Amino acid sequence: MGFVRPSPIGFARASTLRSYASSSIMKKTASSMVLAEAQKAEKTIFLSHSHEDKDTALFKGLIVFLGNCGVSIWIDSEDSGLPSITNRETAQKIKGKISNLDFFIVLATDNALKSHWVPWEIGIADQCKKLQQIAIIPVVEDFETFQGNEYLQLYPRVVTVQGGEIGIFEPGKDEGKLFKNWLS
Repeated sequence: MGFVRPSPIGFARASTLRSYASSSIMKKTASSMVLAEAQKAEKTIFLSHSHEDKDTALFKGLIVFLGNCGVSIWIDSEDSGLPSITNRETAQKIKGKISNLDFFIVLATDNALKSHWVPWEIGIADQCKKLQQIAIIPVVEDFETFQGNEYLQLYPRVVTVQGGEIGIFEPGKDEGKLFKNWLS
């Protein structure tokens, strides 16, 4: 499929992501889906997020959605190789993962926007990734609009498009491509 235009729905709705987590089709837990997809995936994603969101249905729904796209997702809290207490080694390993994985995606919730680590990770990704390898998923509650920080406007955004599919758009553009096509 060629280019797509955003629908009036626009940004990712928290309720949509939560529905992925509770979908009766998806009986696997988010963690087991990550592990299963990682074994057969050709593309890899560093998922930047607030740890305050990691146990929410919204976060798990995003994992299910990304897992359905056939990618391997790296989540710091799932990596037993990271030190139990954050230190310089933690930072070095995170830098390495951001650099070595194919894509960098930010789950831009209110918690992520308040985080100290998320902006740091975005800065690292900005230094070592092409613009086409970075995406922001601005998440809003129903009937809200995304305010975000101005630096988030520098990167491609993931939004709901006509027909209810997920698309990705470069900053300032009103035409983009389907998210699944962006990953290939």
